[in-house]
Amino acid sequence: MDKARVEEILESKGVIEVTYKNNPVWLEGISTKEDGKILVKDLITDEKYEADIRELKE
Repeated sequence: MDKARVEEILESKGVIEVTYKNNPVWLEGISTKEDGKILVKDLITDEKYEADIRELKE
């Protein structure tokens, strides 16, 4: 996925399924610390972590 699509999903009012390494995640917000990273919440474990935007799948 690219950063522009991530921004569209973040601004969307709907629920859009996104996965990271085959796990469903909720996009929390683009990281300001490191370019190309986003804060996500794993919907199975409730764990929050930074993920590489390029590895997100719709």
